[in-house]
Amino acid sequence: MVQVATISILAFLTAVLLAVSTGWLALRRAGKKAKRQAIYAVLAFTLFLATACGNLTGEQPPSPANQSRQPVAQTASPAPGAAPGTSTSQEKPPDSSTPPAETGKLRVHYLDVGQGDAILVQLPDGKNILIDGGTSEAGPGVVQELQQYGVEILDFVIGTHPHEDHIGGLDVVINSFQVGKVYLPRVTHNSDSYRDLLLAIKNKGLKAMEAKAGVALPMDGGLQALFVSPAKSNYEDLNDYSAVLHLTYGQTAFLFTGDAGTTAEEEMLAGGRPLKADVLKVAHHGSRYSTSTAFLKAVAPRYAVISVGKGNDYGHPHAQTLQRLQKAGVKIYRTDQDGTITAVSDGQKVTIQ
Repeated sequence: MVQVATISILAFLTAVLLAVSTGWLALRRAGKKAKRQAIYAVLAFTLFLATACGNLTGEQPPSPANQSRQPVAQTASPAPGAAPGTSTSQEKPPDSSTPPAETGKLRVHYLDVGQGDAILVQLPDGKNILIDGGTSEAGPGVVQELQQYGVEILDFVIGTHPHEDHIGGLDVVINSFQVGKVYLPRVTHNSDSYRDLLLAIKNKGLKAMEAKAGVALPMDGGLQALFVSPAKSNYEDLNDYSAVLHLTYGQTAFLFTGDAGTTAEEEMLAGGRPLKADVLKVAHHGSRYSTSTAFLKAVAPRYAVISVGKGNDYGHPHAQTLQRLQKAGVKIYRTDQDGTITAVSDGQKVTIQ
């Protein structure tokens, strides 16, 4: 650049001297009027040369190829998981295109699906967790509700256990959304609804990962999601296979218990994993065989949500369970009375809507 500037200046001075010499000779031979015109011509020519040399020595604007570019956002495609018990892979799930409903807020929707469970968790970073999908009859309605909440991608789908009122609608849900990872407890079952779920997972190019105590979902931003049950792979009661998830956001926590019974509760109490939660999803729709006094003491919830069908044939929620909750000072919400229930956490406190 310095060499170019030096050459340009020398060229300019040479041109000026040539113009002045030529002009002076012309002036000596011309008349008064012609002299004046010659002076104007010399000045104009000198100005033109100065401008041209300035352009030669000035910096050129950057070419489009050198200009900075804005990064292009990319959406990761869902990575297949591994069969239950064969993988502890912690690959990052696909980024959800759904923005959070409120920045910095975690929202848990306990959907009203009658006698069954379906829970949508919308994380502050826009990712989504679905825990159970209700009955097969409830499945299409669950899909509609998820769409109303702006869900496009389900980053995590959890089937707590193979009972139809929990996983019956999951095949329809999985067929309707992009899915990142699916978690199921290691247990076999012969029901049509369970076979339909496994087929939907296979057709989506996914493999179910094992939900068991100690397995954590990959989380960011002050979130922790840990399975605290089941601890074993052999139970007499299918309900005790329930995948129980403890979710922490900041200073707040939620516990999702599926249909876990007293055997699973005793194992959780002995397991030393976190149980304390602001909101407890009461196990097995309020059955008397769940939510023991000792378990309630360990969880110490402020709120309890019971997902239950109006006028169901099982007598859920049982009076004994309601009495234990009331004695512990827990505020109770029920989907048969309150419809879909939403709990919102800002990381400091939880409010129920």
